[in-house]
Amino acid sequence: MRASLARISAWLPIVDRLQHYRFDDFRADLIAGTVVLFITVPQVIAYAFLAGLPPEVGLYASLFALLSYAAFGSSRALAVGPTAIIAMMTLEVASEFSSPGSAAYVQITFKLAFLTGLILLLLRLINFGTVISFLSHAVVTGFITAAAVLIIFNQLPSVAGLSNSANTSLMGILEHLLSADAPLNGAALAIAATAILVLVFCRLRLEALLSHFGAGELLSSSLARSAPMYVVVLGILLTVLLNLEQQYELPVVGTIPTALPSLTMVTLTFQELQDLLPSALLVAMVIFMESTSIGTAMASKRREKIQPNQELVGLGASNIGAALVGGFPVAGSFARSVVNYASGARTPVASLVTAAFLVVTLLGFAPLFYYLPKAILSAIIIVSAAQLIDPIVIRKIFTFNSTDAVTFSCTFLAVLLLGVESGVVMGIAISFVLLIRSSSRPHIAVVGRVGKSEHFRNILRHEVNTSSTLLAVRIDESLYFVNTRYIETFLINEIADRPEVTDVLMICTATNFIDTSGLEMLEELSDNLEEVGVTLHLAEVKGPVMDHLKETDFHGRMKGKVFFTTDLAFRELAGI
Repeated sequence: MRASLARISAWLPIVDRLQHYRFDDFRADLIAGTVVLFITVPQVIAYAFLAGLPPEVGLYASLFALLSYAAFGSSRALAVGPTAIIAMMTLEVASEFSSPGSAAYVQITFKLAFLTGLILLLLRLINFGTVISFLSHAVVTGFITAAAVLIIFNQLPSVAGLSNSANTSLMGILEHLLSADAPLNGAALAIAATAILVLVFCRLRLEALLSHFGAGELLSSSLARSAPMYVVVLGILLTVLLNLEQQYELPVVGTIPTALPSLTMVTLTFQELQDLLPSALLVAMVIFMESTSIGTAMASKRREKIQPNQELVGLGASNIGAALVGGFPVAGSFARSVVNYASGARTPVASLVTAAFLVVTLLGFAPLFYYLPKAILSAIIIVSAAQLIDPIVIRKIFTFNSTDAVTFSCTFLAVLLLGVESGVVMGIAISFVLLIRSSSRPHIAVVGRVGKSEHFRNILRHEVNTSSTLLAVRIDESLYFVNTRYIETFLINEIADRPEVTDVLMICTATNFIDTSGLEMLEELSDNLEEVGVTLHLAEVKGPVMDHLKETDFHGRMKGKVFFTTDLAFRELAGI
C-alpha cells in the first residue's frame, strides 16, 4: 500500500501533502486562496485583454491551470495562470495567423497552449528539468525588460481610448498612435491615470500606512497587494454612476458569459504543427524559466525546494488543461505567487480555494464586470509590466561583466525592434557566440611556487620561485575544438621566448574534459616539442579525464609524465 502511494505521489505530489493535511493548514490555505482571488480576477481579465482575447478566456485558463498545477506541481506557493510576458508572446504568435479577437484567433491560442503543454511534458521525459537552461541571466533580463516596455506601449492606445494596434512592434504602435483619426478619449485617459496612481500608491505606501495605524503585517500586506481589485471596483462604480459608457463612449469589457467553460477537442493539422512548433517550443522554455525561478524563490524562503522535472509535469498539465477549455498559455505568476506566500499558503490547496471562488465568480458575479473600463485593465497591465523592469539588476549587468552587457543590450534591442520571439532567439545566439569567443581564448597563467609552500600562482601577479628549464602553465579551461589552436600557439610562442626550457608542465586543475580536437592537439604538441628537445608533462589531471586518456595511444607513448600534484612535478623537474 505504501509503495503504491509513493508511486502515485511521485506524479501527484498533492497526494502526499493531503496525507498529512490538518485543519490549521486548511484555515491558512483558505485565507491565502481567498486573498489571491482578489488579485487574480482583475489580472487574468487584463492579461486576456493583452493577449487579444475575450475576458472570460483569462478566467477559464486560470481556473483549469490552478486545478492542474495544484495536483501535479511541486511548489507549495506558486500560483499558475495567465501572465503578462506569456500573454504578450501569445499575441505576437497568434497575430501571424489571424486578427486578434476573431474566432480563428481564439482557436490558434488554445492550440498554442496545447502544443506548449505537450512540449513541457516531452521535456520531462528527457529529464530536461535537471539541465541548467541555456538562457543566460543577461538574455532573460534583456528579454523581460524589453517585453515589459512592449507591453506598456501596447496599452497606450487603450489608455487613450483608441482601438488596439494590429502591429504589436514598438514602431507599429507609435505609427498607430500618430496616425489615429479618432480623437483621444478624455474619460479613458482620466480613468487610466487615476487607476495608475491608486495602484502605485497601494504598492509603495499603503502597507506602511496600514501598519502605522495598527493593522497586522499579514493584513497590511494582503490589503496592499489587492490593489487591482480596488481599481476594478472604482472603475465600475464611476462608469455606472457617471454613465461614462454612453456619455463619453468609454470602451468597456462588455458581456462575460455566466457559465463554466465547456471542454474543447484540440486537433492540430500537420501544417499547424509545423507552423506553431518553433513558437510553442520558445514559449515553453520561457514558461519553464519564469515559473521555476519564481517557485525556487518562494521555496527558499521556507528552506524548501522544488523539483524541476515535476515542474515540467505541473506546467505541462496546466497548459493542456487551459487549452481544453479554450484558454491560452499559462505560467507561474510572480505577483499572485508572492501574495499567496505572504498570505500564509501552506499547500496547493490554496490554489484549489482560488479556483473554487473563480467558479463562483463566473457563475454569480460575471455580469458585474460588464461596465469595467478597458482603460482600467490597461492600467493594471502597465503597473504590472513596470514592476518587471529592475534597474538594480540592469546596472549590475553593465558594471560587472562587459560580455553580459553586450548580450543584454543586443537582446533588449532585438526584442524591441524585431519582436519577442526573434529577439529571444537572437539573444540566445549572441550569448552562445560570446561564450564560444570567450572559451576560444582561455586564461592561461605561467605559474611558480609561492615561497616554499605547495601553492602555485601566476608569475605576473605574485612573487614566486621559477626555474629557467621548466615552463609551468595552468590552463583555466577544458581542451576542446574551440580553443586548441589558441593554447598550442600560446605554448609554442612561450617556448620560443625561453630557449633554455627543457620541460613543459600543463596543469589541468580546470580541465573538465578533453575532446578529440584537444587530444590531437596534445599529440601534435608532444611530438613537435620532442623534436626540439622539450618534453611535455601533465599535472593534476581529474579522474574522469585521466580515465579517458588511459584509453588512448597518447597516454601509452607520451615521453613525459603525469604528475599527481604540481608540487611533485616542480620537485622532480625543477628541483624547487
